[in-house]
Amino acid sequence: MNSKAAVLRDFSKPIDVEEVELLEPDPEEVIVKIAASGVCRTDLSIASGHFGNVPLPLVLGHEAAGTVYEVGSRVSNLRKGDHVLAVWIYSCNNCDYCLSGRPNLCKNGNTSLLNATMPSGKIKIRDKAGRPVHHGSGTALHADYAILDQRNLVKIPDTVPLDVASVVGCAVMTGVGAAVNTAQVKPGSTVAVVGVGGVGVNVVQGARIAGAEKIIVLDRYDNKLESAFKFGATHSIKTDGDPKAKLRSIVLDGVDYSFEATGNHLNMELAYSLIKPGGTTVIVGAESPTATISIPALDFVGSQKTIKGSWYGSTNPRYDAGRYINLYASGKLLLDELISAKYEPSQINEVFSDMESGKIIRGILVH
Repeated sequence: MNSKAAVLRDFSKPIDVEEVELLEPDPEEVIVKIAASGVCRTDLSIASGHFGNVPLPLVLGHEAAGTVYEVGSRVSNLRKGDHVLAVWIYSCNNCDYCLSGRPNLCKNGNTSLLNATMPSGKIKIRDKAGRPVHHGSGTALHADYAILDQRNLVKIPDTVPLDVASVVGCAVMTGVGAAVNTAQVKPGSTVAVVGVGGVGVNVVQGARIAGAEKIIVLDRYDNKLESAFKFGATHSIKTDGDPKAKLRSIVLDGVDYSFEATGNHLNMELAYSLIKPGGTTVIVGAESPTATISIPALDFVGSQKTIKGSWYGSTNPRYDAGRYINLYASGKLLLDELISAKYEPSQINEVFSDMESGKIIRGILVH
């Protein structure tokens, strides 16, 4: 079948929406009619070449919701018309990571993501000339239709608007998960979040849900700092000047937990400098594979500090997606407020521009 999709052919050049063909689904695959797809900073990083040698051409997008259009012969838990959201880590339930309770690190799922293929290793998208087009992030969701393995999909209630559900698969899972799963923020603790874009405000939400007493947000944009209060921030600091000194005026010794959610190595070092002895820094943002961070070795040991990486919020993707939808339904998790603006699929370059200038928290493409 044919679909229109955002195809990246060259790094750092405008994205074109092209007509592509999806091949027939294999027995465990599903075709989804995409209602809306969230545009993540990772999409921009891929398009700019920030992550290096990504297979091209590819269809961008790893965060979306829609309705099931067609199912393979061995798909038993989904049927045509079901409402679903996508998760970008396929969990095989058979590798060491899945079997040890860390499905976000699934060896097979992450291989699919890095190689930009289906979990089977196949490429099921073709351009008008019949040439293969890779599945960006293993999902290729900035399209009218997407072909996915059934384990990349979570059925959701029909009562949840699909445009709202579209932001759960990355922004919410990554951000909330970093606070409640990776850091395991404790009630009454203090938290700092460096960068309050789509992922960062969800770290804020996760810390609020976990019962943090003070949640301090740091960013260079005033509008983002102001928006963070509706998600649970209690204090804000602009990152010009000396943000560390500003934070120490709120919490004398530093915070219990800090999070970096921009994907910038300098902000990672800043986040580390904000924690008190015995504190924990969680790195959430994705930097270039060649970037490094530097920390004082003696301080790291003598202060008994911890640095953790958080990949996809340390989630059990399919289980936690449903759990976060339930938190939204109960009013404890804000989703509508995450969406700053809605765009036509052809405006994807405009979304990138608005993202880089700090105008939006999360923009979505409405298909």
